[in-house]
Amino acid sequence: MKPFKTALHQACLERIDQRIALANQAMEDIQNSANQETKSSAGDKYETGRAMMQQEKDKQAIQLAQALELRQQFEHIDPALSFEDIQPGSLVLTDEGYYFLAASLGKVIVEDKTVYVLSTASPLGQALLRRRVGDKIQFQQRHIQIIDLR
Repeated sequence: MKPFKTALHQACLERIDQRIALANQAMEDIQNSANQETKSSAGDKYETGRAMMQQEKDKQAIQLAQALELRQQFEHIDPALSFEDIQPGSLVLTDEGYYFLAASLGKVIVEDKTVYVLSTASPLGQALLRRRVGDKIQFQQRHIQIIDLR
């Protein structure tokens, strides 16, 4: 059985790959719709429709770029590494649950455990950085105890 951190890393990559696939499919669907659009007698209506499709395509392109950037960030994380203090790539167990400092991905469930995948630039990520097992942090009027670090 794969170590938990490796399974978590793989689950994160799979979620990102789903985002990439969805954005690509949406862009392809929009392009196909635009190609099938025929110029009607109402030229303004045609142009408005094309402009709306272009805006949607641009929105999907931004989402695709963000997902590709996330993937790149995760590819630079080696799940086999463990650390003395919390840094990017750390899996942290606190008295409130698991946190994986990588990139902002939200809640991921692996092996029936909920892990919050967050960026080191996030407020909680910043509060956790460079802490060690046994440290306590105060975050949003909560006291959080660091129990384990992988």
